[in-house]
Amino acid sequence: MTGALELSREFFERTARAKLAEDFPDDYPRIAAGLVGNGSECFGYDDELSRDHDWGIDFFLWVPEEDRRLVGPLNEWKRRLLDSHFDKPIRRRSEIGAYVGAMTVGDFYASLIGFPEGPKTIQEWRAVPEENLALSVNGEVFVDPLGRFTAVREYLLGFYPEQLRLKKIAARCMAIAQTGQYNFRRCIKREDWVTFRTVLARFSEEVMGLVFLLNRVYKPYYKWAWRRLRELPILGGIVSEELLRLSKLSGLDAGTFREQEECISRICARLVSELKNQGLSDSDDWFLAEHGREVQARISDEYLRRIPPQYE
Repeated sequence: MTGALELSREFFERTARAKLAEDFPDDYPRIAAGLVGNGSECFGYDDELSRDHDWGIDFFLWVPEEDRRLVGPLNEWKRRLLDSHFDKPIRRRSEIGAYVGAMTVGDFYASLIGFPEGPKTIQEWRAVPEENLALSVNGEVFVDPLGRFTAVREYLLGFYPEQLRLKKIAARCMAIAQTGQYNFRRCIKREDWVTFRTVLARFSEEVMGLVFLLNRVYKPYYKWAWRRLRELPILGGIVSEELLRLSKLSGLDAGTFREQEECISRICARLVSELKNQGLSDSDDWFLAEHGREVQARISDEYLRRIPPQYE
């Protein structure tokens, strides 16, 4: 199935681009276009199920702050253009659908991450949800003659400041140790099955988060995290398969518990190996909490060092 991102790019190149240049000849050299942000299509993950709402051809038009006057006219222009192509699968926005239209570059990034030019300080970076950072760098830029939109995008793609990445890695290590390596067995002994399932879910979430950090890639929100994990070059394939195996083990018997624990152990061993490979830990300990403390010790930023290792 052809995805909405590909359809939108094709429509822009074949139809919208020339019309935009014709109707806005003086401003065209200052207008960027693309499809980035909310929606499975921006990750390239849309499928047949995605077509039930807010799916189809659409695109953003981005202008510099000094050209804010163009936002209204460009939105009207785009509406008329898309309405005139009723023979194509044009996206129709529902009540729950994300807005796609003309915006200033700053307004677009502010709407996703709160900062028009991206966060600058450690405190600002910490304030932005990781899934929103993933939304701000997905999709595709079709055209950007001034490079204003792309400049912010490239800055964000540079990933977290290294000191903050270390802090997040330390916290993930501590959480993985607490859930999969410690509380997993204790929940079984207590026969606390609700917490047991919670522990497995949190373990999986924290493991995925750590692998994304080791790849220097933002983790998207939970719906697409495992799908994106499979594409990551560092541990993505093998860890995603182990997590899939773990998710399919659903019994409450000794044999299942043993398989689950073996799966957890294999995942943790891989993580320890990569932490050492990246020079983030020198420990040979199997327990991830020890590696979390080792990573924390490598942080030189005074603000982050004051935060206990179990917290991001």
